[in-house]
Amino acid sequence: MLMTNTTIRFFSWGQKHSSQLRWLMVPVILGLMIGVFALVYATGGIKYVFSHSMYIPVLLGGLVFGVAGGILIGLLGGVVLGPMMPIDTVSGEMQLTINWLYRMGFFVLIGAFAGVASDGIRQYIKHLYWVSRHDEHSGLPNHRALNDVLAKPHNEPAVLALVLVSVENISELKVAFGPQVAHTVIRQLADYSYGMLFGLQLVCRSGSQDFCFLVATHDSVRLNKELQQLIGIYQEPVYYQEIPLHVDIKIAVVGVEPGNLAEACLQRAESTLLLAREKGQHLANYTSDNEAGIHDTIHLLGELKHALETGQLEMYYQPKVCARDGHVQSVEALIRWQHPEMGSIPPGKFIPRAEKSTLINQLTDYALDASLAQLVRWREAGIELGMAVNVSAGDLVDPEFAARVTSLLEKHGVPGHLLELEITEGSLIFDANQSISELTSLSGANISIAIDDFGTGYSSLKYLHALPASVLKVDQSFIFALPNDESAASIVEMARPLASRLGMRIVAEGVETFEALDFLVAQDFDLLQGYLMAAPMAAEDFTRWYLDLPTPGYWHPSR
Repeated sequence: MLMTNTTIRFFSWGQKHSSQLRWLMVPVILGLMIGVFALVYATGGIKYVFSHSMYIPVLLGGLVFGVAGGILIGLLGGVVLGPMMPIDTVSGEMQLTINWLYRMGFFVLIGAFAGVASDGIRQYIKHLYWVSRHDEHSGLPNHRALNDVLAKPHNEPAVLALVLVSVENISELKVAFGPQVAHTVIRQLADYSYGMLFGLQLVCRSGSQDFCFLVATHDSVRLNKELQQLIGIYQEPVYYQEIPLHVDIKIAVVGVEPGNLAEACLQRAESTLLLAREKGQHLANYTSDNEAGIHDTIHLLGELKHALETGQLEMYYQPKVCARDGHVQSVEALIRWQHPEMGSIPPGKFIPRAEKSTLINQLTDYALDASLAQLVRWREAGIELGMAVNVSAGDLVDPEFAARVTSLLEKHGVPGHLLELEITEGSLIFDANQSISELTSLSGANISIAIDDFGTGYSSLKYLHALPASVLKVDQSFIFALPNDESAASIVEMARPLASRLGMRIVAEGVETFEALDFLVAQDFDLLQGYLMAAPMAAEDFTRWYLDLPTPGYWHPSR
């Protein structure tokens, strides 16, 4: 590989200066021919072996100028040692025409062979150069070609932008049709860009599932508009073996600063793609804040395991009270992170990322273990409560999850009916069958299953009838808007009879006003949760709040 790279670099330099090198070799070859003529003449004529020295300029001619050059120099060498060169300079005897023509033929033949060899080597090295700067499967330029373009100066008024296009469902296509489909699809999508983007400089393959454009633009608004039009074209089917295929596309746009190389630009584009995926957008533009946020998140995830081991995480508890008599029936356990240097880190900053990694299993295990241990302490103090703990999609697809939960219940001696697991509707979209299987096993151990954030997931009605759930928890976004928002009020009014018909209790989270409280009581909700009753608290603070109620264990509104 080292030898190949060195050859390619040498060839690249040779290609760049090929014209100058050829002109430089012309006087060298002519000088050599003159030197050979002088040598042969000075040594007594053609009858001596020095005439073979003419093969040197002939070979050089073929190597430098190819077949045509080798033949031309061979003819010229034959003439130089032909009619003007005697057999013997002393006697003055001249050569027969057939002799020097015969010699000329050999010169031409050697020059042609040298030219063929030179042209073959040149074509092979040219092929190596092409391969080093192209993706051999799709035929598109690669990141080395992108670096070459970035290294060239461009017109100052124009701004270079790198546009990274990711085919999000490429893995599904490869599973269905094999790896070749990826190359075909990417080539077709890349071809669509020609004529669509003003100032297009280069289209190149940047990865197994993506490709990119380099665009010189004077107007970022115009570029975004053109990209939106391109997204519309990408939503049309592409064809593989005459089969129409749908492709899911995400696009990231990054400004190219002077001196930027392909790796730096593509890294920024990848970070922008993460943002597009998180927000469900087809198109996202790079900002330094986005990249900084990703770096902070990665850093936090790197420290999260250490936080689990060193006691930086703590469980907070928010009460759920009966809407009819104010009885504090249970609490929801919420995880908090107190970092020794960064202070309190909001759950929304690390839990969503942890849910996309195996760390979520460790977080859930910690939450269950700590919450059940606290439940035992409250029961020993005479405080009888149920405990709700959130679980994620990563937990439900783990075939050992149900066994771990029942093992923790046995460890702490807590009966299953005191534990409630809250799942979001989105938790089911990854592997609904496995999730339902785990939840069914848990329900068999008398553990309550609650559907959290009800009304926000597209899969609610699809899976609601199949879930072994006993609690329906209406999302706080609807509760916040009560009672003035008619749409929110209609959804809440519809949820109550739905829960009743399914034999479920119904809970409202996010209760913050007396108006919302009165509306929910009128709708005959079972449990209420929100800042109107109490904010999430550490265990000691919750115990104090619970016992300091006018009637311990019963909350009543103070209007």
